[in-house]
Amino acid sequence: MKDTTTSGRIPTWLSRRSPAAARLLTAGLLGLATPGCLVRQGLYDEARAEIQRERDAGDKARAEAQSARAEAQSARAEAAQRSAQVAAIEEELARLSDDLRARDLRLSEATTAEAGLARRLDELIAMNEELSARLRSAGQSVGQLAGERGSLSAELAETRAKLDDLRRKQAAAEARAAGIRDAVDRLKGAAFAGKVRVGLRAGQLVIEVPSDALFNGARAELTPGGRAALDDIAGVLRTMPAFRFQVAAHTDNDRKAMKSARFSSSWDLSAARATAVVKRLVERGMSPRGLSTVGYGEFSPVGPNDTEAGRARNRRVEILVVAEQETPGEAEKATGKDAQAGGG
Repeated sequence: MKDTTTSGRIPTWLSRRSPAAARLLTAGLLGLATPGCLVRQGLYDEARAEIQRERDAGDKARAEAQSARAEAQSARAEAAQRSAQVAAIEEELARLSDDLRARDLRLSEATTAEAGLARRLDELIAMNEELSARLRSAGQSVGQLAGERGSLSAELAETRAKLDDLRRKQAAAEARAAGIRDAVDRLKGAAFAGKVRVGLRAGQLVIEVPSDALFNGARAELTPGGRAALDDIAGVLRTMPAFRFQVAAHTDNDRKAMKSARFSSSWDLSAARATAVVKRLVERGMSPRGLSTVGYGEFSPVGPNDTEAGRARNRRVEILVVAEQETPGEAEKATGKDAQAGGG
């Protein structure tokens, strides 16, 4: 059954969507039925124009609805990606918490050892006092007692020296641990935290930044975003002047892209990238004496090079704490020893 009005001429859907157009079309049709009536022909044309405008408006509305659906789908995909990044950060936080608990356990063991040495020191002091009393009250050989007392004093001095050294090492370890914990917290709280991985490797701080966040393609020039990320990292590392850092750059095995960027090998590309990172850190206030570079090229991968995801993981820059800085006194001693060795 056709969808028409009671007149049998005007579609019902037109009457519902545009009553004015329906009336105009009805009048136009009636006019067309009357020969020689030009005014009613104009009404008919006006009705047809109104219908065309209604169709154009409908097409525009459908296009806008399709665009809105595409935007909603993009928003859902971005939300899923954000959720994955949050999950990765939470996993990294859990791993760092485990590392810090292990360090706290080692500090507790050192404290226990210190307590044992302190008890031994008290025992030696008591023995020394006992020998002194025997020397005063008994008729024993003064030479024998003096020998025993000298041996005991030497052992007592050695124990005290060991105890002092252990206390210094424990204080230094606690200071290092506190500094590393503070650095980890600050790095995780920075604006670029979603782009980098911060962790501990063999008790040392490691900051891993994807190369794609620092460089474009197989190039060694830092992008504006890469410079901003390194500026934030330098702001944290400047608060750790007692440490030395090594910047290690890694690549994937796409040699064709390297050659197109005028690098003869992945070693050349990784070395150039590590140097660019170090220069930026120095520009942002870090001491060049505490920095070094190394380029591993494609030969220290963390993922397979036969997938795009694996290659993206392999393209990375790592900033590692490699040692403590030498104090001025230690540096002078080392210089003096080298001079004596050279002069001999």
